[in-house]
Amino acid sequence: MRRWPVTAALAAVALFLIVATHTRQGGWNDASRLAMVEAIVEHGHLWVDGTQMSRYTGDVARIDGKLYSDKPPALAFAAVPVYAAETALGITFRSALPRAYYWTTLLTIGVSTVAGLAVLAWFLRRVVPDPWWHAATIAAIGLGTLNSAYSVTFSNHPPSATALLVAFLLLWHWRRFGGGLASVTASALALGFAALTDHGAAFYLPAFLLYVAWPDSPSRGAAGERRSGDASADGKRGALDIDVGNPSTPRRRRAAALLFAAVSGAAIVAYAAYAIALSGSPLPLPLQPRLFDYPGSYFADRAHLAGSALPHASFADFTRYVGFCLFGYRGLFTLTPLALFVVWGIARIALSATHPHRDEARLALVPTIVLVAYYLVTSSDPGGNAYGVRWFCLFLPMFYVFLTDAYALLRRRVTRVLFWVAYALSIPLALIGAMDPWLDPTRWGSGFAWVIVLRAHGWL
Repeated sequence: MRRWPVTAALAAVALFLIVATHTRQGGWNDASRLAMVEAIVEHGHLWVDGTQMSRYTGDVARIDGKLYSDKPPALAFAAVPVYAAETALGITFRSALPRAYYWTTLLTIGVSTVAGLAVLAWFLRRVVPDPWWHAATIAAIGLGTLNSAYSVTFSNHPPSATALLVAFLLLWHWRRFGGGLASVTASALALGFAALTDHGAAFYLPAFLLYVAWPDSPSRGAAGERRSGDASADGKRGALDIDVGNPSTPRRRRAAALLFAAVSGAAIVAYAAYAIALSGSPLPLPLQPRLFDYPGSYFADRAHLAGSALPHASFADFTRYVGFCLFGYRGLFTLTPLALFVVWGIARIALSATHPHRDEARLALVPTIVLVAYYLVTSSDPGGNAYGVRWFCLFLPMFYVFLTDAYALLRRRVTRVLFWVAYALSIPLALIGAMDPWLDPTRWGSGFAWVIVLRAHGWL
C-alpha cells in the first residue's frame, strides 16, 4: 500500500513548524512556563524571581514571598534538557532570546507534535484502509486546527493534546488489536503527562479506566477486529495464540485496570505532592485564589481564575457565553469549521447501536462534554488574549481520529461538498492564528479573531 501521502503530510506539518515557530514569547502563558525552565536550569530552584522570562508574565503565584509559575509543571520539566543543552552552547533567554525561544519551542513543542502525528499514522492503518484519508487526517490536525496556531509557541496545549491522543490510541490498540499490557502502561503514562501539562486531561482518567475495565458485548469480542484480520492472514493460528493478550477475559481486564490506575494515579499523586511542597495544599496552584491575592495581581479578581468561581449572573448570561465560545468571533466552529462535522460525526457514532467504533466515540465524547461544561460554567473569559478558545485544543486531535467515519456518515452530495469547504477553510484560519496566537486585540478594533490578526499585521 502506498505510504507516500502520509509521509508528505507529516513533512508538510514539520516544514510548517520549522518555518512558523516564533522567536519570542507571545504572552504571559508561555513566558511563565519558560521562566520556570530558566529558573531550574540557570538557578537550580523553582521560584522565578529574577529570571529574564519572569519580566514578561503575570501568570505567577506568590508563596512565602517568592513568585512561582502557576502552570502545571510537566512541560517545563520536559524542556529542561533542551534548554540545558542550549545554555551549554551559550544560548540563554537573557543573552539570545530569539534563538533560545525558537529552539526550545521547536525541539519541545514541534518535535512532540510531529511524533504524535506519526503515532496517529501508525494507528490509522488499523481502522482506515485508504492512506489518502490518513494523510487528510494528519494535515487537518497539524495544519487546520487551533492546535496548529499554538504549536509554534511554547504552549502547553499541543503537547497535552498530543499526549491525550496517544493515550487514547494506545488503549484502543490494546482493546481491539491485542496491544498487550505495554500499551496500557504507555497509555497511562501519556495520560499522566497530559494531566500534568493541562489540568483538563484529568477529566479523562475515569472514562479511560472504565474503558479498560468494562467487558465487551457478546457480539463484539475485545480483539474482534484484530482476530478477523489475522484469521484471513493466518488461518492456522491456534486458540492458545488468540488468547494471549486477549483483553476480553476478566482476569486480563482486572490486571490492565489495576495497572492503568496505578500508573496514571501515580502521576496525579506526584502532582499533588508537588503542589503540597509549594503551597501546603494538594490543589493545583490556579485553583488556590489565596496565592494570587497580592498587590498588582491580575488574578486577585477571582473571575479571572477559570475553574475557581461561578461568574455568570444569570442563565441568559451563561447561554450567551456558550454561544460566544462555540460560534462567536473567536468560537470553536467559527475558527475551525471542520470541527463541526467531526463533532456531529462523533455524536452520531456514539449514539449508534451498531457502529464498530461506538465505544471509542463514547470514550472520547462523554468526558469531553463534562470538561467543556465545567469550563463554560466556571469561566467568563475564554483563555484571555488568545486566538480562539484555546481550552478546546485538548480534545481536537483525539476527535479527528474519527474524521473518516464522520465523512462516511454524510450521504448527500451537498453535505460532502460542505465538508471539503470546511476542511479547506480551516487550514488558512489556523495558519492566520499561528501568526499571532497571543495577540492582545484591544488596539485593533472588533471583528472575527482572524480579521483582528490580519489587521494587526497590516494585511487588512
